Amino acid sequence: MKTFSKLALVSLLLVSMAAFVACSSAKSKVDFAGSPEWYNNPVKGCGVGSAKLRRIRSLARDSAVASARADLSRALKTTTQGMLKKYMAEGEADEKDFSEELTTSVVRDVTENTLVGTRVAATANVGQELFAMVCLDPETFADAFDRMNRLSQKAREALKARAKAEFDDMDEQLEKLRDRQ
Repeated sequence: MKTFSKLALVSLLLVSMAAFVACSSAKSKVDFAGSPEWYNNPVKGCGVGSAKLRRIRSLARDSAVASARADLSRALKTTTQGMLKKYMAEGEADEKDFSEELTTSVVRDVTENTLVGTRVAATANVGQELFAMVCLDPETFADAFDRMNRLSQKAREALKARAKAEFDDMDEQLEKLRDRQ
């Protein structure tokens, strides 16, 4: 029983230390106030990404654009998997009751899309960070409807009209962002 008590006490101490480290690291927040407005509030039909600027600017741009495309892909279709694990225990150590609890959560978003017709709509350097916004390109996107051979002409036209309205709205939102800069 004494071995179990010492083991339980050591476990409790380790869990307490882990909780302290987690709480203390949560206090050191990074300030994202300098990021572009379009990054914080992406335009519909666009995705955003960022990358740290080091020595090779084109590598940072490629990375930021790839992150933005992944963000756009997640907005179009995502499979989300999640798991919540909860551990609870009670016991006694040195004639004193104790209890411990640990909860962990894991979420995974998986996306796989072929993005036909995307373009880099905006980039910005802020400090050592490069931000990128990638949007669907209206003309290329509309052409994809024409290449679909399973849709009737009427269905293609309806899809193209709805897509055009959405792209017009996206262009209007992008123009508003440019005017604010």
